[in-house]
Amino acid sequence: MIPHKLLYFLFLIIPFCVKGQQILISQQTENLDLQQIARVYRDSSHKLTIEQFLQPNQFVFSSVEYLNIGITYTDYWVKFTLKNTEKYDLKLRLTLESGVNDSLFLYKVINQKVVETTLLGENMPFSASKIKHRMPVFEINLFPNQQTDFYLKSKGDGQPKNLTAKILNNENYYQWVTDKLFFLGMIYGIMFLILLFNFSFYLVTREKIYLIFSLQVAFSVLAIAYFDGFVYEYVFPDGGYWLNQTISTAFCCTFLFSNRFTQDFFSLKTLVPWAYQTFRYTNYLIIFIFIFSFVHPLGFNTFIVSMTALTSLVALLLFISILNAKRRGFSSYIFGLVATACLIIFGSIFQLLIIGLIPDIFITHYSMQLAVATQSVFLGLAVNDKFRVIREENIYYQVKLVEALNQYSQNLITNIETERQRLAVDIHDGLGQNLLVIRNKILMAIKKKSTISILEETLESLLEVTTEALDDTRAMSHNLRPPILNTMGLTVAIQSLVEKMRVSSALKINLDMKDSIDGLIQKELEINVYRILQESFNNAFKHAQAIKIEIFIEKIANELRINFIDNGKGFDQGKIQMGQGLLGIKERVSLMRGTFLIESENKKGTKIMIKIPVNI
Repeated sequence: MIPHKLLYFLFLIIPFCVKGQQILISQQTENLDLQQIARVYRDSSHKLTIEQFLQPNQFVFSSVEYLNIGITYTDYWVKFTLKNTEKYDLKLRLTLESGVNDSLFLYKVINQKVVETTLLGENMPFSASKIKHRMPVFEINLFPNQQTDFYLKSKGDGQPKNLTAKILNNENYYQWVTDKLFFLGMIYGIMFLILLFNFSFYLVTREKIYLIFSLQVAFSVLAIAYFDGFVYEYVFPDGGYWLNQTISTAFCCTFLFSNRFTQDFFSLKTLVPWAYQTFRYTNYLIIFIFIFSFVHPLGFNTFIVSMTALTSLVALLLFISILNAKRRGFSSYIFGLVATACLIIFGSIFQLLIIGLIPDIFITHYSMQLAVATQSVFLGLAVNDKFRVIREENIYYQVKLVEALNQYSQNLITNIETERQRLAVDIHDGLGQNLLVIRNKILMAIKKKSTISILEETLESLLEVTTEALDDTRAMSHNLRPPILNTMGLTVAIQSLVEKMRVSSALKINLDMKDSIDGLIQKELEINVYRILQESFNNAFKHAQAIKIEIFIEKIANELRINFIDNGKGFDQGKIQMGQGLLGIKERVSLMRGTFLIESENKKGTKIMIKIPVNI
């Protein structure tokens, strides 16, 4: 019995023993990997012809580990030999895994003579190919008991070359096509659903981030469609210049929209300014390379190499940017991190595949599709998670706004009732008492049937009371709406108020208002400025017991600034809440869309600072 270790050893060396040898083909042969039976010759001179290879003992073909060559300027010749062991013709198909091959020549050689030459690749129009498939597919006909040599030539032009291929019979060929289309159908289905949902969200919400993300996904789909051969099959079936430029356009736009999405979504301009600037410079570099790919003969090759290198740098920059945004309080970062990790992993695999450092197997062959799909899925989740957070914040602030409005309404009602109470007291104690005196004096004069001299005294007394009643009425009217505000304007009204306070109290008031402020705010809002100063005087005189007040009023930029400073007893802002007077001031400032700030300490006075936007 053969030891199991020896069997394992034989299993390992059998594939290498058959390389370059004649392979027997029968009807039962289902699937052959080309790299297992082929030998390779590298022609850096670009001058060798098939006739030279047919001369005996001229060239030595060597075995290779895999046929993913990568970016190269060297011509590659791949030789393999097949023999039909059946008694009838066999039809096979040589199917290449990659469509990124410009010119492929397959020479069929029998008895050292070329009997058939086939050209395929991107330089060969799809419409002119015999077998209509998005990847290069050569038809191989083997005669009964006939040994046939095949030479596959790939021209090196500085672009990626991948000669990984399979030799399949018809049944397995169609199964191979079906399996690939099934997998790609899932990938493109996911991508189109993401694209459809995000574009629909944009149409509904008009949020720019959805449109940017939709464009990123759209150009990503175009990029993988190029590598999958769909652009070659459906968009440019006649080949030509624009077929190659499709991938440069797709790559460039994908990077630009991806960078813009990253900048806007993660708020890099605010949270990570250095990353925001770096992305901007990267965009300029990408645009320059893209333009260069159009105007220079080597531009396209330069673009492919440059973008391959930039992919890792941009992905790394994206990863660092997300971590920095997280440290600065960005909430929806976890999906972005996962998306970036997938981009780095699968993107790195794709780069290694493009430059020929790893073989073309399932995970490497579809690495770009997996990178785009996983990144799009997780970035889509990140977008929705961010807007979920925004919706929750909006709900929170709406609740707070409703509470603030309720409080404002309550304060407004309280102020109205307070003003009504004050007016009631003024009318009762002032105007009401005077009218009562007038009424009683008139009744007394009628009852006593007074003489002319007594009547004159009564009338004089009534005149004084009537004058007092008139003064009270004017005072109440002035308190309700100062007439000077309508006749002379806000500037004069403030000066008059300050002068009145100087006369009616012991306050030392300094008003610094060098320029007129008339017309700076809407006419109907000027009463608020007047009431704010009126209430500030009232607080300083009655509550703060101040003896000195300084008022600074000026226009700076597009703001009217009012600073009211008193030297009163002040209060502890941490322990004592604002009273109705200060709350009224705050609400009036808010009504004018301004800002209100108060600074106060015990025994150190109070400073009120107000900024009101002016009419532009």
